[in-house]
Amino acid sequence: MSESLVESQPGNGRNWLHILLGPAIFLAVQLLPFFGPPNARVGFGILFWMVYWWVTVAVDIKVTCLVPVFVVAFYEYMPIAKVMQAYIDKEFLLILGTSIVTVAWARWGFARRIALHFLLRFGNDTRKQMIGWFLLTSFVSFIMGNTAVAAIFAPVAVAALIYAGFETFEQRWNSNAASNVLIAVAWGASLGGMATPLGGGQAVVTLGMLQKYIGHEVYLLDWAVRMIPVSLLVIAAMSAFMWLFMKPEVETFKGGREFYRKELDAMGPFSYEEKVACYGFLLIVATALLRPAYVDLVKGPLFAWLEPGRMFFILAIGLFFMPSRRQKGENIVSISSLAKHFPLAILFIWPASMALGQILNQTGASAMIGQWLGSMFASGGDISAIVAFSLGGNALSQVTSDTAAAGVMIPMAIETFKHWGGMEYGAVPFIWAVGAAISWSYAVASSTGAQGIVAGFGANLKRMFVYGMIGALISVAVSTLYFIFFIAVLKSDFYLLPPGL
Repeated sequence: MSESLVESQPGNGRNWLHILLGPAIFLAVQLLPFFGPPNARVGFGILFWMVYWWVTVAVDIKVTCLVPVFVVAFYEYMPIAKVMQAYIDKEFLLILGTSIVTVAWARWGFARRIALHFLLRFGNDTRKQMIGWFLLTSFVSFIMGNTAVAAIFAPVAVAALIYAGFETFEQRWNSNAASNVLIAVAWGASLGGMATPLGGGQAVVTLGMLQKYIGHEVYLLDWAVRMIPVSLLVIAAMSAFMWLFMKPEVETFKGGREFYRKELDAMGPFSYEEKVACYGFLLIVATALLRPAYVDLVKGPLFAWLEPGRMFFILAIGLFFMPSRRQKGENIVSISSLAKHFPLAILFIWPASMALGQILNQTGASAMIGQWLGSMFASGGDISAIVAFSLGGNALSQVTSDTAAAGVMIPMAIETFKHWGGMEYGAVPFIWAVGAAISWSYAVASSTGAQGIVAGFGANLKRMFVYGMIGALISVAVSTLYFIFFIAVLKSDFYLLPPGL
């Protein structure tokens, strides 16, 4: 284990202070009526405790993941079974399946091969690699959920980092350059989530409520032409921010293009094991991308296995039974390769980040945030309302999840502005504004599944939090100005009226 993380483990006075401050913050919140009824205070207390320990690394971050269980052992703020269920998310098979498949990538050299191809195209400049990953995952997340995008691309990014010398969780955590790459994967996956209705849970929630409000279907194209422009502006602003301010400790990773080319040539032709792991993975990705075209034809329990998460898991289990041709007596995935290459931390951090979001909802903490923000929306003019909605929606998505924030903020927008400007569907422009802002959730591991995934691979959570809050403010500023211009200044029917009219 690296020196800096050893220092952050129990055993010195400064660290004991950080350890004790976590539960002290929790207890202090319980004494403050400002945070709502007792159960909501528990939710806030757990949030602040976990974020503090994650950011300070007071204990091993996997231990921090157990804080909700530790609290319920002392005080049953929710039924214990409900707390444990919060750690099990419907995307678990996706995360587990992709992680096992990429074990095969590491074992047979495919991870090294794709890392070398990536390095050949982007070079070994650490900031170029960061922006490359950010742009890639941003655009892919236009049509895939953020959790799926991170699950697919984080292992590939890790393969490139391993080749650059960052082989362990601790090495990636302690490197600004390596953490930047992983954080870029998560932020890109999160940012693209509202560009189309296919982009993530928050988009699905927003779409459903918008359709119910206006009384007819909103087509993908109608949604995309309104949300892609603001997404592209935010992508550009975040790229500039990351390039200028998220400075790595090294300007280049080891090697150069000629070196990478020689290493790639030395690997020889694509092996049978690589082909199985690669083509199986790509087939499932293609099936997932094409899902909207065939989903209506494969309904019912007989076709449940065609869901991408289940297919990845089925492929992963199948690799345990497929013999290798290069190594006699070994299968493409084995227990020994699993023990060596599987990212164990992800089994703690990703479920815990999902659990935190659910606990904040079920204790009423997220509803309290909605009430605080609601008082801001009732007064002021058009511009102040857009600013309040955008800031409020983004703040809520940072501390709960983007999907939960949509579930709280979109109904509030509809109720508050349903007759805004004398229009029958006056809340429509505010649905677009808050829907966009919700997707700029970058700071906390619970904000999206993408953040939880890269944290499990070694992204430094303190760096993610600090730069994530700054990035969120920049993104909200960009989208707020965009909607102020089109809604309050131009009063464009393109955003004022329901799509399809």
